[in-house]
Amino acid sequence: MTALACDGKGVDAVCADGGLVHIRTAAASDLAGLRALCASAAERPAELQVNLRQLTTAGNLERLLAPSDRDHHAVLACVRDRIVGVAAFERLGDPSPADSAELSLVADDGRDDCVATLLIEHLASVARHAGLRRFVADVPHPNDAMVTFVRDSGFETTTTFDDQVLRVVLDLKPGERMVAAIEERERAADAASLSPLLEPRSIAVVGASDRDGSVGHQVLCNILEGGFTGTVQAVNPHRDSVLGVPSVPSPADLPEAPDLAVIAVPASQVLDVVRACGERGTRSVLLLSSGFGEVGEAGKELQDDVLAVAREYGMRLVGPNCVGLVNTDPDVRLDATFAVLPMQPGELGLLSQSGAFGIAFLVAAARCGLGVSQFVSVGNKADVSGNDMLLCWEDDPRTQVIGMYLESIGDPRTFVRLARRVSRRKPILALKSGSSAAGHRAGRSHTAAAASSENAVDALFRAAGVLRMSTMQEMVDASRVLTEQPLPAGPRVAIIGNSGGPGMLAADAAVAAGLTVVELNQSTQRQLRLAVPTAPSVQNPVDLGAGVAADEVGAAVRALLAAAEVDALLTVFTEIAITDAHQVRRVLGHCAATSDKPIVATEVGAAACTVAIPKSKRSLPVFTFPEPAAAALGVAYRYAEIRAAHDTPELLCESADPTPARDVVEAAIASGAEWLGPRDIARLLEHYGIPTCPQRVVHSLDQAVLAAAELGYPVAVKLARGVLHKSDVGGARLGVSDELELRRVVAELAALKPGPDLEVLVQSMVGPGTEVIVGAVHDDQFGPLVMLGAGGVLADLMDDRAFRLGPLSAHDAAGMVDSLRLARLLDGFRGAPVVDRGAVQDVLIRVATLVDELPEVRELDLNPLICRSDGVFVVDARIRVAKTRPLRDPLARQLRGSHTAAGHSPAGTPFGVRPCCR
Repeated sequence: MTALACDGKGVDAVCADGGLVHIRTAAASDLAGLRALCASAAERPAELQVNLRQLTTAGNLERLLAPSDRDHHAVLACVRDRIVGVAAFERLGDPSPADSAELSLVADDGRDDCVATLLIEHLASVARHAGLRRFVADVPHPNDAMVTFVRDSGFETTTTFDDQVLRVVLDLKPGERMVAAIEERERAADAASLSPLLEPRSIAVVGASDRDGSVGHQVLCNILEGGFTGTVQAVNPHRDSVLGVPSVPSPADLPEAPDLAVIAVPASQVLDVVRACGERGTRSVLLLSSGFGEVGEAGKELQDDVLAVAREYGMRLVGPNCVGLVNTDPDVRLDATFAVLPMQPGELGLLSQSGAFGIAFLVAAARCGLGVSQFVSVGNKADVSGNDMLLCWEDDPRTQVIGMYLESIGDPRTFVRLARRVSRRKPILALKSGSSAAGHRAGRSHTAAAASSENAVDALFRAAGVLRMSTMQEMVDASRVLTEQPLPAGPRVAIIGNSGGPGMLAADAAVAAGLTVVELNQSTQRQLRLAVPTAPSVQNPVDLGAGVAADEVGAAVRALLAAAEVDALLTVFTEIAITDAHQVRRVLGHCAATSDKPIVATEVGAAACTVAIPKSKRSLPVFTFPEPAAAALGVAYRYAEIRAAHDTPELLCESADPTPARDVVEAAIASGAEWLGPRDIARLLEHYGIPTCPQRVVHSLDQAVLAAAELGYPVAVKLARGVLHKSDVGGARLGVSDELELRRVVAELAALKPGPDLEVLVQSMVGPGTEVIVGAVHDDQFGPLVMLGAGGVLADLMDDRAFRLGPLSAHDAAGMVDSLRLARLLDGFRGAPVVDRGAVQDVLIRVATLVDELPEVRELDLNPLICRSDGVFVVDARIRVAKTRPLRDPLARQLRGSHTAAGHSPAGTPFGVRPCCR
């Protein structure tokens, strides 16, 4: 049996009360600590214990600490140097099923259920990789604590009762109930751990200063002047008070342990300061100091050391190299930044990796009336990241829209999983920098060459339900509409104003934003004509004329809002001498107060602003020009589509046979091969039910003649190895009609690849059809990225491609087909054969399953996949394989920056299990 690799460092995770615990693989040196744990647990027989008596039997603890393999593994939970929990599995022998293991569990920390659930999650991940499907636990009866724990764990369970023992069988398959339970535990735990950071009751500023212009001076000024509702302490070894706040020489001298330490000292002092804060009992750290990962490898090492100390003492950390954070909640009123920022309350939660971006955004947002609930500048993201803030803001009633400026996405799969869930309730706007970087891979397949980092990011945001913004201004604009107006029920927009030109510009911008400038019904036009008899045009866009009065505007707007064919309203008014812009604005506000349809206003050339709507929590966003107003309304409609869409599950092919497929890949890697040969390609595709045309691999002219006779003429003859783009060198000959021609073609191909090892592929000819390429690459950060595009020789000429992250849902696959320009060919455009789109979608899902279950498949091209009315057929394929770093299991909770070796699970075991969710 192959032993599982171990990494003694382990990972850190958050308990339900917000405290941190360290999870790692057990080692022989843990014997004394385990004995102490079991002795303590023995005094509490009704607590979370499974097989405690067996564990403490002579020799069993030593067995538990034996090196891990596929039959045995043990993980520990530690707080500082104390072991507070252990979980282990031991594979059962006959007569039990071979995929079952006995579970042992002891938790003893006053947070038993928190520690126990973390241990079970990590142990189950290891067990799934080892081929186990269930844990069996014998629980002494009665044990209400254990019964409750099992019920709440999320595992599907069956129980039997025999001789005062309750036998519980836990199904390890990640089902919906298990995933939901883990996600809820994750959300609650993360929010609890960040509460001292975002809603502190007490703050200590370490490095507080009287010197004007210093970071320590400005941040303390902002905390005091912002009206922080809690207590403030200062740390400065040279002052008894700073800005009127009592000061002590060291964090160790603080009269009370603060919820939050704001650190503004030179990088060389930070490690000692963080340790002193931890010793004093500080619960969280905001590290403003620079000189860490952003300056090079030495700084990165120091950053890692600081994080390790923070984790040792159970402190969450924002930064380093950040501007700080803001919370406008009246119960908190915290401005812990060293910038001059407006403290304007609002419903936008903003996260930024760039401090400068955050400052500029908040200033620009306040200028047009957009406020924030919270702002967090994460800097180098040593610990707290975007994923943490998604969890925190998911249930925050003051945050209704989430904005993110991201320079990197450290854990994309977790980001997708969290964002997809959050986006069902709240819009997420993201601005990702780096779009101009040379992000193309150095791979040699068509798919790898086309799959730039930007395509991967686009696919990631699409899978997550995140709205990608192009500019800072677009994010401000979209945030205003999403926080201030209801969502449109559809794309149909009516445009109304007092001049024709700006109205037409607005119509063009609306179409560009994905909206429909709807044709108004005759009844609606009559109502408009009654409201404004002098209107030059009552067709959409509606021109009410330069002389329209404010009360006439109100009547016309109400007519459009009442129209069944209108989903949203865009107003475009230009201030002229006979039009009172303020009166028009007031009228629009009153109309918006009673409408469930969004109204976005434009006062052409005037300053952007926000107008309060009477007797409503909403307000009216007013833009300077119609183009950004239309674009923002288009974003609102895109989010309405995301929110209305059904969350269809990813599909895995039930007919796939991954075990022999993995054998093919592993054998190729063991032999040193990088690109699979035609026989292995055919076998691999066959195991996943991907249709190929009949073929033979031959090594001589006589074998080619025999193969062609078996397959039947005409045939295609191709070089089987050594040439990736066969058409470039004449390495593929189609429609070979008889033996004479075959002999000539084989001789010519042999001349292209001189040497003794001739290898030729002879295939049955597939008739003409629409050619597409289906491909995939396995990105170490993002996972499998699947591509569909124009195929054959057009693969590199036509920029007609669609990308999605795998695994795919049926909705994903259908969307990929629909998005191509050549999709019309599949429907019989201009005589092309009508193709069952479902067959193409099926191949996409099968390819996505293959690369998801076999991450060693680094690149895959099916080019072309010929699509005909009688089916789809792969006639050429290339597959590159290599050893890979397994992806983290999303069902084993852990914090960012946990110290695992690359390619190892939190418990110390390499993952091979397919993540059950993105």
